[in-house]
Amino acid sequence: MKRALLLLSPLACLFSCQQVSTPEDMLQAGDRLERETRNKQVARTFEEFTASPRYAFSRDIWCGRALELTDPQHSRVEILLSVQRGRLYIRDKIAMDFPICSGRVGGSETPTGSFRISEKKLEHRSSLYGSFVDAQDRVVKGGADSRRHKAPAGAHFKGALMPYWMRFNGAVGLHVGTVLRDGDSHGCVRVPPEACSILYSKLAVGSAVIVK
Repeated sequence: MKRALLLLSPLACLFSCQQVSTPEDMLQAGDRLERETRNKQVARTFEEFTASPRYAFSRDIWCGRALELTDPQHSRVEILLSVQRGRLYIRDKIAMDFPICSGRVGGSETPTGSFRISEKKLEHRSSLYGSFVDAQDRVVKGGADSRRHKAPAGAHFKGALMPYWMRFNGAVGLHVGTVLRDGDSHGCVRVPPEACSILYSKLAVGSAVIVK
């Protein structure tokens, strides 16, 4: 059974997390709870934040002073599958801790290992998953897989929007998406909009991605 979506406390930041300015439609990929928690701050140390018994269920984002640094060649992101969290390190200092949603168990698991970002794209669409739409861009059939499903008459495939795309292993990457508190993606790592925009600005092609 999936864990319920929980809004346990507001965003935990030691200072204001600055978002990259983007078209509003890119942020719509975040779910309602993510939008409700944006721009609320509670000061807390990283040790206190991670020691909380609610940590693995929390939707909070913790930001540290290291986030003021910009050094893509000495930055990395670590994905912790067991607690569905991600951590950004800049010059080996913890800069941000954020919720993620990895691949679902049963064939769509996010691969573990050490990788490098091989592509960054601000507005990316999936070539595999999305919807069939008509000539007026109205959805005819959602939840489509371009490899298995045939387009209804008069419709064509439109890939799901994956803003702030950062590819790190074949078709798998980091991107904005709905963040449940259990694995639910097709293998990618979904990140809340406000955290993903920061990752996109702090990481570069070649930056390390460690999934464990």
